[in-house]
Amino acid sequence: YLTENLVNKYPLVGHLNDSLETIQGYLEPVNINALPIIDQRRRIIKIITKESPAITLQNNQITDQSFPYFIAEIGVNHNGDIAIAKELIIEASKAKCNAVKFQHRSESTYSRDDLNSFDLGTQYIISEVNRTNLRIDELESCCDLAEKLGLAIIVTPFDEIALNEILNSRIKLSAIKIASCDLTNLSLIKNCSETNLPLIISTGMSYEREILKTSRFLLDSMVEHAFLHCNSTYPTPVEDINLNYINRLKEITNVIVGYSSHDGNINIPLNSIAHGAKIIEFHITKSKDAQGTDHRASIETKFLRELINQAKILFYSSGKRVPRRPSQGELANRLSLGKSFALNKNMKRGEKIKDDDLILLSPGSGLPYNQKNKLVGKVLRKDCLSHQILKVDDVENLLILSKDNVQKTFNNLINYGYRAGIPVRYHDFHFFNNLFNPRMVEFHMSDRDLNLSPKVYLNNKFTDVDLIVHGVEQFEDGFIFDLSSNDEYTIKRSFTEIKRLIKHIDNLRNYFKDVDKIPIILNVGGFTKDNFVTEERYQYIFEKLIVNLQKINTIYSGYDFMPQTMPPYPWHQGGRSFHNLITKLSRLKDFLNQTDNKVCLDISHTALSCFHFKENIIEHIKACKNRIGHIHLSDAQGANSEGLEVGNGILDFKEIHKAIKQSNEIVYIIPEIWQGHLNGGEAFYRSFKSFLEFIE
Repeated sequence: YLTENLVNKYPLVGHLNDSLETIQGYLEPVNINALPIIDQRRRIIKIITKESPAITLQNNQITDQSFPYFIAEIGVNHNGDIAIAKELIIEASKAKCNAVKFQHRSESTYSRDDLNSFDLGTQYIISEVNRTNLRIDELESCCDLAEKLGLAIIVTPFDEIALNEILNSRIKLSAIKIASCDLTNLSLIKNCSETNLPLIISTGMSYEREILKTSRFLLDSMVEHAFLHCNSTYPTPVEDINLNYINRLKEITNVIVGYSSHDGNINIPLNSIAHGAKIIEFHITKSKDAQGTDHRASIETKFLRELINQAKILFYSSGKRVPRRPSQGELANRLSLGKSFALNKNMKRGEKIKDDDLILLSPGSGLPYNQKNKLVGKVLRKDCLSHQILKVDDVENLLILSKDNVQKTFNNLINYGYRAGIPVRYHDFHFFNNLFNPRMVEFHMSDRDLNLSPKVYLNNKFTDVDLIVHGVEQFEDGFIFDLSSNDEYTIKRSFTEIKRLIKHIDNLRNYFKDVDKIPIILNVGGFTKDNFVTEERYQYIFEKLIVNLQKINTIYSGYDFMPQTMPPYPWHQGGRSFHNLITKLSRLKDFLNQTDNKVCLDISHTALSCFHFKENIIEHIKACKNRIGHIHLSDAQGANSEGLEVGNGILDFKEIHKAIKQSNEIVYIIPEIWQGHLNGGEAFYRSFKSFLEFIE
């Protein structure tokens, strides 16, 4: 009975012979998003959806949002020498191209008329084809190498016999390329489409009416395909390239489009990215001066890496057409450079604030201009000096958090195995301690904080409160803490700063719960300014970290050093860097296997790394097992948006909680929310409350 009711006995399906208009008609209802296509035996052979155009090449789905797909065309630039062909394949692999492309012609490609009867251009082309031809077994050998190197394989057959030779070989095709000269050759295109492989069609030498006719044929045939804008002259004069046509090509075909380059200049295929090209094909050669038809129109292999690296810059800098929001780096500068309200004169407790009492000053850590109405007419709760940023607790009726609700939330967290705390600085410790009454505090130390005296700010002892300290990463003179540096000064200075930090904490710890070891959160370094390091370089800096961390563990045995899991892109002094330690899963496991230290699991950092390296955050948490000593709680999105309030990103905290609790009975946790200390810590409270809603 259950099975009978689960199965739709009368599904809506399309037929292989249905026209494009019929298929579109089936998909018109708003509740129909996918349509199975069946053949005469009622077997499902395709599924047509309303999704945006896409094409899949070797498990790599190319969409309008994906990074451009790079095809290095070997073509005939091997000059008939299989050794040169393999050199070109290796260079394409080293440069991180996605695919290599070959050409294959049978003896039937050209007419058997007397060669002397052809015009000079045709005579030259035919002689070059004969000179550079690779046998099918040689092509197989080349494709074996490409497959071993992880490159997708694409071949252009120039006739049906060539197609059959390829299909009957051991070559594992990811797609078939249709040359510009065969855009109107619907017979060949039909035979290629029957392989069920994606087709990529170049549009050189064609009229738009011919492109539209072939497009209609492919859509009617329900063939996965893409078009490449192309000019079939070798090399193409700059004035004939017309990259603006790429957008029109997409409009008239409604499929993924790209650019087939015959210009021999890396700047032009790079520029095609800004015009919407998602597949970029270019001929490659060892030397433009080599003998042959295509070399001058090709990109020399020594420039391939530059092409791919510059493409990354262009692609990621293009962004998306969405409403603007500040980037993570801008948010940091917005806080430093923004403006907040202050008083323009000294005022006493009980005085009412008037409009002309207020001025705007940097930084932006207080109430901004758009909250002026919250201040005017309000009464001061304490004496306030002129030209000092007004805080939420300086003014009556600005505090909106209920102390009872806040502390109830903290008590609920302990029921789920979390000893909850708040990140604090000396200047705001008393405020947050009175409001949250936390079981633990994490002091986020700055360079300047280490010169302060705890007794000035802590006029009492908090013997039931655990202390955790976050070490300084960036110092006022521009120095950045790094235990993995090759620079001896950096290592020596890092050890000096650890000694300075410990000396300060030796005093601070007297005000909190007496424990054997005080946890210290460290950002251990391992960053680079321009790009991620190679695997060989990673091994070097990782070994440096292990040696130096062990020294610190030995020297300062009264402290529990917990390196923090890191994002791929840290922000240093207002600019973006690249992190290389404790980021992706393999490197987290390296750290856990080579040390006994616990880690501070920064959920946001780990999520950003998982996004960048295409990994699963649950696998990261499981890898940590019972080595999680502390948690920084926040949401995240993409590879850059960190420190979001819980629920404002994309993370599934219910599953994250389950993974954490599999191995950890009690774990310390704070809300590491970007600018969460503003407005009386509202974001801290909201994040803990949202976290509870996920896990309850």
